[in-house]
Amino acid sequence: MNSTTWHSLDRGSLSLKEACNDFGSLLSVDPAVVEASLEEVQLSLTVNVQLVQTIRDLKASISDLKFYIMSNISKASFTLRPQTSRLTIVQEHYEIVRGFDLPWSAFTYIFASGFEGMRKPDLCSFQSIINKIGCRPSEVVMIDDTVENICAARSLGMHGILVNNKLAKSGGELRNLLQLPLPRARAFLKANSGNLHSVAEGHDEIIVRDNFAQLMIWEITGYEDIIYLNWPSGKLSGRQNFTNEKPNDKTINYHDVNNGLWNYFYDGPILTTPDFPPDADTTSIAYLSLPPHYLCDLADVQVVLDMMAKNIDQDGIMQEYFSEDRPRTVPEVCCNILRAFHHFGRGSDPRIKHTERWVIDCLKNKAFLNGSRHYSTPEAFLYFVACLYLDCSASLKKELEAVKSELCERISMPVNPLALAMRLSACQLVGIDSSLYKKDLATFLSLQEEDGGWPAGHFCRIGRTGQRIGNRGLTTALATKIIEHLR
Repeated sequence: MNSTTWHSLDRGSLSLKEACNDFGSLLSVDPAVVEASLEEVQLSLTVNVQLVQTIRDLKASISDLKFYIMSNISKASFTLRPQTSRLTIVQEHYEIVRGFDLPWSAFTYIFASGFEGMRKPDLCSFQSIINKIGCRPSEVVMIDDTVENICAARSLGMHGILVNNKLAKSGGELRNLLQLPLPRARAFLKANSGNLHSVAEGHDEIIVRDNFAQLMIWEITGYEDIIYLNWPSGKLSGRQNFTNEKPNDKTINYHDVNNGLWNYFYDGPILTTPDFPPDADTTSIAYLSLPPHYLCDLADVQVVLDMMAKNIDQDGIMQEYFSEDRPRTVPEVCCNILRAFHHFGRGSDPRIKHTERWVIDCLKNKAFLNGSRHYSTPEAFLYFVACLYLDCSASLKKELEAVKSELCERISMPVNPLALAMRLSACQLVGIDSSLYKKDLATFLSLQEEDGGWPAGHFCRIGRTGQRIGNRGLTTALATKIIEHLR
């Protein structure tokens, strides 16, 4: 196929018989054997069903989208029907192609190299087609499985999609190029309302139903109807079709601090101990995420903050769990606690100063580079610091300026999709120039899957087992925020 004889056959300057005679001489094989071999090759052809379905879907949803076929195929194999500009297969060993389930009516025209007198990757072949269809190169997308053909198309200014990975073979890369990512992301979130579960990395069948990710999704998107929660009172909200638990009917005392302490898990704990206490991380995120009119269903936030301020270790740093038998201090958790204090007017409380100092030191001394006991990536810490940066006092903000340089150092480092989303969102929150993370952004946008959502990735982990946890809903929610910021 790399011989000049094959190229001449493609361009229509040799007949199939002439070419097989040349091949026979080149290989010292009977020309009839060569011709029979070509016939056998045709039997191995298969249809890329996913890509074909993508073509059908895109054709149906984008009215002015046109598809063309550009094929290196000999003139001897086809005759052209002048009135329809369609090709009719006449050589018997190509007969199998006619039985393929291809959406032939979706294609405006078929460019066959044997009739054009030019073949891919000849630049004149691409230029001729651009002229005939009347489009600018930037308006044309070339899909091919050969790198030299893609290179030639791109050199003329066309978009090139090399079909060498799962995303391209499924048509996902074409969808991402032709369809706006934001409506698809929002549609994914709505379509999966009540089912945006967290999952264990590498074990998608292990579903972790947690309040924490649900609260984050609510804060990021503002969509209450897509999430579910198990409130401290025992009240369940959102879709509950996956649980048999009933709401707690006990009388609620809204001055009781316990009615303001949230548990990470929605239903029973998983991958950890059967008894799992409420924690300051989920509690802080709850008070920060819930719209103000929902806070009247919880204990007074000032009472809850006082409890956090008292729940300190021997170094005066506020702890994660509201439990004496789980002494844990976690930098990311401290960021969220501090954000709650500053958000609700308690930034000057002297009892939080040791915690502030520790977060600042963790940032400046790069203590976060390997994650922590409960967070699996550096990006989680930087994201929560960025959120704190927006919500804190001027004096603390000055101390947290280092988050900008730390984010810039992380740009272009390979990470999982959720960590990349947190990095991009953090860059936007603290005002880093978009030109600096342009490559990261392109990489992230290319990860959008066929259903409109992004992969789960991971950002936290269960301390007891170390199992990393991600959530497609959270990654996709962050994606909507990132794209909205760009707009």
